[in-house]
Amino acid sequence: MGSITIVRIHDDLTSITEVKRSKNKYTFFPPKDFTEPHDVAHYLKSKTNIYLLYFSDTIVEESITLPSVIKNEATVRSALIAKIHENGEIPEKLVLNKLSTTSDVTGESALHRYEGLYENEILTCIAPIPKHEHLTHISIERYALFSLAQFAFGNKSYLCIYTEEKRNLIVAVQNGTLLFSRVGFLQSEDETERIMEQISDINRTVAYANQQYREAKFEFIAICGSIADGEIVPMQLHASTGLNIAILEPSLIVDGLNPSAAQKNSLEVGMLFLDKNMNFLPGSVKAAREFYLGTLVSIFFAFLFMLFGLFQSHDAYSSYQASLNEYDAIETQLNQALRSTDILDEKQLQEIISQLKSSTPLDHHLIDDLILFEPVLTLIKPQEVSFIEGGELALNFKYQCKTLMELYLFEKNFQRQVSTITAIPVASSYKTDYNTLTFEATLKKETATPSANTGAVQ
Repeated sequence: MGSITIVRIHDDLTSITEVKRSKNKYTFFPPKDFTEPHDVAHYLKSKTNIYLLYFSDTIVEESITLPSVIKNEATVRSALIAKIHENGEIPEKLVLNKLSTTSDVTGESALHRYEGLYENEILTCIAPIPKHEHLTHISIERYALFSLAQFAFGNKSYLCIYTEEKRNLIVAVQNGTLLFSRVGFLQSEDETERIMEQISDINRTVAYANQQYREAKFEFIAICGSIADGEIVPMQLHASTGLNIAILEPSLIVDGLNPSAAQKNSLEVGMLFLDKNMNFLPGSVKAAREFYLGTLVSIFFAFLFMLFGLFQSHDAYSSYQASLNEYDAIETQLNQALRSTDILDEKQLQEIISQLKSSTPLDHHLIDDLILFEPVLTLIKPQEVSFIEGGELALNFKYQCKTLMELYLFEKNFQRQVSTITAIPVASSYKTDYNTLTFEATLKKETATPSANTGAVQ
């Protein structure tokens, strides 16, 4: 979807027409007329795609002949501008657009034709528009009429006429190339006399075109505007010129306009099909537009970088949160493992210690050494205890786990408790079977220096 605002300046009146675009369909809304520049500026301050159309009778045509090998557009323009300055006939700056390039019969040189509008005239027209960077098309009425006719008739040879109450606008086209245009102003106030004046002006133009461009062989005359509302004028034109008359119907091209309103807005419809070579944007407008578009691109990339940064931050946060969740899960499993382990509670342990303390001291007894293993005994009861004369005490432990995580946590916890026994030399050996989830350990109290801890994994 898109929105186009067409601004047409004629005499002391400015008409603004809103157009909605969807795919290849254009829908027109009733135009609004303004007489004050500040009202125009206020209305356009929020518009971002503006087409400007105005009438100009100061079109300058310039041409230059160069060798055919010179085809670069910038080089041709530079040569033409240099020629204009050398002649000194046009002191004011022009905004130039190319009309055509024609090679001579030998093919050694080519004639480059350009038309130009005075830049000051364009700048005066766009003065009420508050934001020049929103101007996308600037053109004149002859090109709007030519564009509409080209859309309707293609590469044929014809004359197209648009009429208003006080003037005729006529373009002559040969095989899709604009030959010339003229505006005929009407003086009659009486409607009947004005129609006769219209017909006379058109007849003179047709005679001039046939005389000056005999090779064109015009096929027909296309009419639009106020002249297309009646039947008398087409009949008289056909009788006087001998050419067929075709009525151009803009209401068949766009939506939203009845046939009469569409004829009145024929030039606005033509602006929708304007060729890029018929767009007269001054250098200052182009610079403002390029800056505007560059700013939009910069904002877009800044937005993308911001989104990328937010994504990276979210990804880092998600990883951190996942680590916290994993830590909480492991801590929960450890607590569950400790609660499910069969250990002596504090009361039972204190009773045993009290009984041992109240017993008759022995020079050396199994219980004396067993008490030294208190950190491990609070964790798990030994499966087997053996005491060998000579002072060696051996405790065998076995623990069956339900999950691999539980086995891992219990093994680490058991070894940590063993490391807290410092009162006696302890030799330890471990056997972990990850297939059956079984942990086995043997702790020995030795009289000699303990050997290095050993472990086995299955």
